[in-house]
Amino acid sequence: MSTNIKSVVRLGLVSDTHMPERLVALPDGLFTALTGVDLMLHAGDVGALWVLDKLSAIAPVVAVHGNDDTVEAQRELPFQQLVTVAGRRILLWHSHYPDRAEELASRVGDDLRPKLQRSVAQAQRAGAEIVVFGHWHIPLVYRHEGVLVINPGALASGNFVMRQLMQTVAILEVGMGGATAVSHIDLASPTKSFDPDIDFDAGFMAASNRFQMSILSPDLLGVWPSLGGKLFDLAPAAMRDIFGEVAHPVWAGERPFMTKKMVQTAVVASSLLSDQIKTQALALLQN
Repeated sequence: MSTNIKSVVRLGLVSDTHMPERLVALPDGLFTALTGVDLMLHAGDVGALWVLDKLSAIAPVVAVHGNDDTVEAQRELPFQQLVTVAGRRILLWHSHYPDRAEELASRVGDDLRPKLQRSVAQAQRAGAEIVVFGHWHIPLVYRHEGVLVINPGALASGNFVMRQLMQTVAILEVGMGGATAVSHIDLASPTKSFDPDIDFDAGFMAASNRFQMSILSPDLLGVWPSLGGKLFDLAPAAMRDIFGEVAHPVWAGERPFMTKKMVQTAVVASSLLSDQIKTQALALLQN
């Protein structure tokens, strides 16, 4: 992972750990990949704050919260953070909209460049030449209007019905005279860098599909767009627990898919749902 610049500072970039809800432990490859960095930047959706304690075994950590973070992370971590390194300002943020309706509206449309422009504009407002963001679970490097935009990728899945196909982090080197170099690392091969090689003209979904895939079986996949929201609206916290319980064996490779029967069984067994909510949930699953 050598570069051609004379490095002044090496920054380890991490995002979307979602621990322990969607990731039980940090991958061993993470510690190999980021050994020797001077500072860690976490771009949100941390999970429990003890995740940052674990990461601090590598280097000091600066972090922001994400849109799908724990209550404690949203309470204690800022929405964005400005970090200055070797005379260069770096804006660190997750890049979500705090308002849920605005966030959902932002997901409409597939054109990737306008979505990236929001991070460019946010950096420019802060006078930053570099912006590090998370949220998308897509490793990328993008340069526009004098701003270097970096997403390190993710360690955990974007939601309970997806699998993160590649766990990635990044290293940002800031060199003499402000030169920069970015290396992405697939934690399955932690001693080598790789180029995400994103086709920005192909659209958001084309990029996303390279790094995430559904874990739903055919009996759920077709109905999920109409079913998922209704189930979670019944009891959001309890459903997160139920779907996490069902998803973890799939993520671990113990089961090939999340099936409707698996969800039904977990709903019946849940101690977090009232009988009335169970009846409503099972009715939705039977349709």
